[in-house]
Formats: sequence, C-alpha cells, structure tokens
Amino acid sequence: MRLAASIAIVLALIPFAARSQYEQDFGTVVAHYNALPTERLLPAMAKSYGIVRARGQGLVNIAVDRKGSENATIPVRAALEGSATSISGETAKLKFREIAEEGTVSYISEFPIDVPDTYRFTVVITPEGGTSSYTLKFSQDFVAD
Repeated sequence: MRLAASIAIVLALIPFAARSQYEQDFGTVVAHYNALPTERLLPAMAKSYGIVRARGQGLVNIAVDRKGSENATIPVRAALEGSATSISGETAKLKFREIAEEGTVSYISEFPIDVPDTYRFTVVITPEGGTSSYTLKFSQDFVAD
C-alpha cells in the first residue's frame, strides 16, 4: 500500500503540471492543487526541481487552466499569493515559483510543516491577462509515516 501511495504521489507531480487529484472550478478558470511532505519525493526528482527533501518541509503545487471550447483546457500563467496555516495557528507565507515545461505551467512553494498536523491553504490566483482574481482554499492533513 505504501508503494502504491508513493507511485500516486510521483505520478501527480511528474511533470508538476500533471493534473492532481484535487481541483477547484471558478467558471472559466480551473485550479488543480495538491500538497505533500517533500520527503515523499524521489531524490532525483527533488534535485531536478531544486526542492529540499526534509521531514519538516511541505510542498504545495498548483496549476491553472482556462476552459476552452469543447471541454478543452489551456494552461495559463498566473500570479499566486498565499499562505499555509497549521491548526495550532502557525502561518507561513507561500512564495511560488513557476515551473514551465512541455506546454504546461505550474507553481510550487515549499513551506515548513510540523507533522502530524493539518494545514489550511489560502491562495489568491490572478490569471495572466485577466481582470479577476480567484481565491483557492483547501486543507491538507500531514501525517507521520
């Protein structure tokens, strides 16, 4: 079961713009997101993206699409600002960096975590060329292995 979970995490993050299991629909814009401890990343993958693998480090990954015709979606560049807040009230500002490759765009941010805990994420997404911003809110449990 642990191997299956690890494979699912890797598949969700390779490439980073691969669509995650979670999404929020904002009408013409869709945000795909996930968050996990960085220690679950494969070492080679973490190294290639400059991610620190550590027990006390989390990673949030967000990709933004604009809906096109016939249910097609188009990756969209965006400005993202946000925070991660633990149940105990510790807040970390998220500093996103863009990963663009093979016609996809996604944004990642590392942040400190204390395991086990639940984190609430609030991210304001402003798609490039858009006049509206969208607020993505979600929670993620981080558990000890």
